[in-house]
Amino acid sequence: MSNLDPMRPRVSVVIPAFNVEGYLGAAIDSVLAQTLADVEVVVVDDGSTDATVAVARGYGDARVRVFENVRNQGPARSRNVAIDQARGEWIAILDADDWWKEDRLERLLALAEAHGADIVCDDLLLVPEGAPGPESTLFTVHAQRLGRIDKPFEVDALKMAEDDFGILKPLFRREFLDERGLRYNPAFRAGEDFELLLRCLLASARMVVSHEAMYFYRARRGSLVASPVQCLSQILEMTDALIRDVDAKTHGEIVQALEGYRRRKRDELGDARFREPLHAGRWGECVSLAVKNPAMLLRYAAVLGERFLPLGLLLVLVT
Repeated sequence: MSNLDPMRPRVSVVIPAFNVEGYLGAAIDSVLAQTLADVEVVVVDDGSTDATVAVARGYGDARVRVFENVRNQGPARSRNVAIDQARGEWIAILDADDWWKEDRLERLLALAEAHGADIVCDDLLLVPEGAPGPESTLFTVHAQRLGRIDKPFEVDALKMAEDDFGILKPLFRREFLDERGLRYNPAFRAGEDFELLLRCLLASARMVVSHEAMYFYRARRGSLVASPVQCLSQILEMTDALIRDVDAKTHGEIVQALEGYRRRKRDELGDARFREPLHAGRWGECVSLAVKNPAMLLRYAAVLGERFLPLGLLLVLVT
C-alpha cells in the first residue's frame, strides 16, 4: 500500500538530461501519469545548452526535483548524482527521450515483490525517430537468439553476458545498491547499463525480466546509441575492463561468455564502420574496407557490385 510520503516515495525515477528540450516533457509526463502515484522524478541536467532545465523546472511540482551539473559529465555520472539525491525505495532508470506505459511501475513492482527481486526490467517498445509509434519490440527483433518469451524469467550473470540484456531499463532496489556500494562507472559513456547490471548480478542480485513491453525506447539521431561506431568502440572498452576485473578462477564461465560478447561486438563494430560510409555514399571508402575484410566483402558484395563491379571481379580481389 502506498504511503504517499514525499520524503520517502516508493520509486525515484532517475532521468539524466542533455539537450533534450523537445523530449523531456513526454518522459516526465509519463512518470507523473503512472497508476502508481507514490513517485518522485529526479532530473539531472548534464550541461545542456538548450531549454532542458527550463522544461524540467517549469513543472512547479514538488515531485519533480532538478539538479544541474556544472559541466557535461556523461550519463553514468549524472545517474549517480540522481541516485545519491533520490529518496525512494526503488530507483527506476528512464532516458530523457523515452517514455512509459502508464501502469509500468505498478506492474514491475508487483513482479519484483512476487519474486523477491532486487532488479526488475521489461521488454522495450522500439520507436524509430519520427515514427508515430513502436515498430517492434526488443525481444521480437532478437527472437531467433532469445527464443519465444511469453512469461517472466530470471537473468543471472552468465545469462547477462551471453544474451546481452544490458539495454534494458531497470528498477533497482535502493537498499541493494547502497549495501554493496554499487553505482554506475563514470568512465564509460556507453555500455554503462550492462556493466552495472553485471556487477549487481555478480554481487548476488536477483534479476527478473517481464515478457511485457512497457518502455518506449526511442532511437534518436545524434544520440550515442544512434552513433554505432562510437557506441560500440566504448562498449568494447567497457568489456575489456570487465574481463580484467572479473576473477577467472571463480567466474570462469562468465569470463568466457564476456570474451564471446566481445567478439560479437567487434564484429558489429566492423559492420558499423562499413555501414557508415555506405549510408553516406562514400563508395571508395566502402570498397577499401571491403577489400581488406573478405568476410565483409561477401556480406556486402551485392551492394558494392551493383555500384561498381561484377561479383566475380570483387571476389578476385580477395582470393
